Amino acid sequence: MKLKTTLLATSVALALMGCGSDSSSDNSGNNGGSTELAKKAVIAVPTEGKFIDAKVEGLYFVKGALENTGEFTNTDGSFSIDQNNPNVTFILGNEKGGLVLGSSSGREVITPYEAVGTQDRAVNLARLLLTINENDNDSSILIPTAIRNADNAMANLLAKIQLDDFNSIDGKKAVADVLAKINSSWTIDNLVSEVDALAHFEKDGSIAKLTNRGSDVLLTHWTKGSNWTFVERSSKQRVSYDNGGNFDLVLHMDRTLGEDLYTKVTGLSAMYFKSTNEALVGLPGSNDGSVTGDKMAMYLTCDDQGGEADISRNTTNGHTVVTCDGEAMIEGDIDPKFASLQSAGGNFEYSFVNPSSTSESEEKFLWDEMTEFGGVYECMAKSSCTEQAMTKYEKIRRNDADDGDTEEQWQTEIMSGSYDPITDVYTQVRRKHEEGSGYISEEINFIYPVEKMDIDRYVDFVGTWKVTEKSSGATETKIWEFTETGVIIDGTETSYQELAKMDYWWFATNDAGISKAALDQLNSTIRWNDRMDGEIEDNFKVNRFSYIPAGKNWDRGVLTNYTLEQATGRKLSTVTMQKI
Repeated sequence: MKLKTTLLATSVALALMGCGSDSSSDNSGNNGGSTELAKKAVIAVPTEGKFIDAKVEGLYFVKGALENTGEFTNTDGSFSIDQNNPNVTFILGNEKGGLVLGSSSGREVITPYEAVGTQDRAVNLARLLLTINENDNDSSILIPTAIRNADNAMANLLAKIQLDDFNSIDGKKAVADVLAKINSSWTIDNLVSEVDALAHFEKDGSIAKLTNRGSDVLLTHWTKGSNWTFVERSSKQRVSYDNGGNFDLVLHMDRTLGEDLYTKVTGLSAMYFKSTNEALVGLPGSNDGSVTGDKMAMYLTCDDQGGEADISRNTTNGHTVVTCDGEAMIEGDIDPKFASLQSAGGNFEYSFVNPSSTSESEEKFLWDEMTEFGGVYECMAKSSCTEQAMTKYEKIRRNDADDGDTEEQWQTEIMSGSYDPITDVYTQVRRKHEEGSGYISEEINFIYPVEKMDIDRYVDFVGTWKVTEKSSGATETKIWEFTETGVIIDGTETSYQELAKMDYWWFATNDAGISKAALDQLNSTIRWNDRMDGEIEDNFKVNRFSYIPAGKNWDRGVLTNYTLEQATGRKLSTVTMQKI
């Protein structure tokens, strides 16, 4: 198990969180050798929160149930919270509809990251808000009257905007149509750039300068010796090899490989740690490794031939090496039946779980050693984790060269970390840019406590969901009823097993229940064949999912499902789903 790889990826992203002074000498959550679980701190749900890019006035929000009447945020970006149902949905529009940004647990501060989830969508939301701002400067943002008082035509135009697609012809047109409706002289050229939006985050009044983003109540179960087990789930989202000029989506699952090969490579990695008084203990079954398709093809070739396959990192140059019976493999060694893994094709790149990275035994990491990693693990070691300390936006630039390297290796990382006291989940959105090579990667991580390793947490789909599909300029809304056995749509029930053969691949894969999904599963990308029974021609599609948990049971967030053309990555439709 490569614990330090995982810890560094997390801690560098959180290194400046300011976890506070060392309080490890007291018993704040420290059970002093007891095996009992530390009690969770009680954090009161606030009655009011603020939506901050800069403070945003005139953003429509609905608190509690979706059928409730909404309101607009005030001049300081504030919105009210129903403490009995602390869920808030944000919409760029009004009661007639518009662009649904997302749903969040009621918290003191919500930023674009908490609202929409991924790096690309958060930055594009900021670009849009800055562009339409009615105020004279960007220290505060006022949603224009044309949106606050939107008629049905404007609401429909807003609903067509795809926050993860401002570059395609269709994506640009959706934004341009809204801009022209606000101001007839505006075109897509008026849209604020990504560079300017990121620079805005660093200004006074924006998210990087916020010093109070939540409670300072000590999270006693996030301390050393709490005896809680912590799960870390991660999902890489996009990669670029030309400084962001072009991005490939990471493909985690591919049913077009055939059922046998799909089964061999399917899975997402997760890490498991237990907080004991002596150390943070890495648990058996943990795996933080990922490999590209070509490396997986080599591994499977060796394994299929009865060899002892291994995937490891070369300590000299840092490159990943596949060996078979101790001998390094090359692409020419790949068996033709695994050759399809070498390239995902189009604007996609494979990322699979490294089968050699699964831990088979416990490994102890002493708390004194953990403080050097910073972030969540440092504040756990010091018993100083709070919502405020764990919630922060950071941009850091550092030289990643090792001692003895002759050349500097500068990289810039942008991180938005956020702890939600209602879900008890720490979420981190991370973008890393290696300046020398031009490589950029974007990923999302979730860390949360469970009572023990075999009692994990999931999103249960059982219930009624409002489902809205936007395709070819049209918008359609339906009600889906998820039962214990499947989903009922227009009076017809489809089983979870059948759904799993399509884009909703996670159903019936978790031992906790066929209707449940893990957080990394709900932030994955899959390719599949939408060929109907009796049809001859293939109909390959790619579906990209995004979900941020909200509510005590994690099921009050907005699940976004993008259907993409597999050859080009062009968006065909967007489906948003929210439990009502």
